[in-house]
Amino acid sequence: MAPTAFQQVRDTLIEFLTREKELAKLELKPAAKHGAFGTGFAGGAAVFLLHAGWMFVVTLAFAIGWIFEATLHMSVLGAFTIGFLISMIFALIVAVILALLARGQFKKVKAPTATIEEAKATFIAITDTVSGAELLSTKPSTRALKDR
Repeated sequence: MAPTAFQQVRDTLIEFLTREKELAKLELKPAAKHGAFGTGFAGGAAVFLLHAGWMFVVTLAFAIGWIFEATLHMSVLGAFTIGFLISMIFALIVAVILALLARGQFKKVKAPTATIEEAKATFIAITDTVSGAELLSTKPSTRALKDR
């Protein structure tokens, strides 16, 4: 017995979903990897940025103290201020590098265009098949034409 139009559509749809699943896996895995690395780099940049902010506050506090101390005499406090300032600048440089790396990774995240195009093409093919099956089933048979 020949399969019905519904069975053909069902079988075609099952095959389509299986292929789409595999295509989506192949296409989304690299995008997810780049997204994960980008997120990690952005997290690292955020940590160093917070560290730099805290160091700025501490440096500012020491700088104000150093200004008061410098008007009188140079002390150990001045050396601490310069040390904290260098540390803050280093943290900012690391944060900028990590942010640029994160941006580069996020730019590599692509939409699954092949999967989308394949889904559209298959949907069109299935609807065309169903439309064709409906047309075949609604055509008058040659026997019915002869009876007229």
